[in-house]
Amino acid sequence: MPRKRKVTSKETTPAQKSQDVYTPSVPLDLESRKRPSWLRYLPLLIILVVILALFAVKYKNLFIVATVNGDPISRLTLEQELNSKYADQTLDSLISEKIILSEAQKKGVTVSQKEIDNRIKEIEDRLKGQISLDDALKAQGFTRDSFQKQLEIQLTIDKMFDSEATVSEKEIDDYLAQNPDMVTSSTDPAKLRTDVKDSLKQQKIGDLFDAWFTQIKSKANVNKW
Repeated sequence: MPRKRKVTSKETTPAQKSQDVYTPSVPLDLESRKRPSWLRYLPLLIILVVILALFAVKYKNLFIVATVNGDPISRLTLEQELNSKYADQTLDSLISEKIILSEAQKKGVTVSQKEIDNRIKEIEDRLKGQISLDDALKAQGFTRDSFQKQLEIQLTIDKMFDSEATVSEKEIDDYLAQNPDMVTSSTDPAKLRTDVKDSLKQQKIGDLFDAWFTQIKSKANVNKW
């Protein structure tokens, strides 16, 4: 009877060899390789979604301008409605402003911010605290920025035609004679004449400007799209 061969610790049995052959080693990162690659960016995507949600809540007026019984009115709808009603009028106004300021610049006529601020102060003084300028502008559909732009245009026109729009004392007398109801017992004669002179001057500036602008605009190279 043959003797059993003793297996040393350095040797392996056929069963062990078979196990070594058919049991491959499993990489430690096998499970991570099975996951879709986009999952590694999931935390970043979650953060991005949260940021966008917070932005939408804080600046919702950029997208929604009103709701009626929970039904939203988008800013896009508002802008489309405004464009359909006022686009041509607004565009013509912007074109006119460009033409006026461009021609004024050629003549060396400019208006400083200080001049605009001084005119605003004059207007506020005339309001005498009965209503704030901002409230008065809001009632007329103006913002302070748009009002300052209008003042810049008006002051530019005044400067361009100031020397031509002269008013004589006789013209003031004739105006007062035609409007006797302007003179009352409480009227300051000097202030009244100054107000009449300013009014007549503005009327003349307006007439001069209308004639000038009609001619200038006809020569301007304007293209609309």
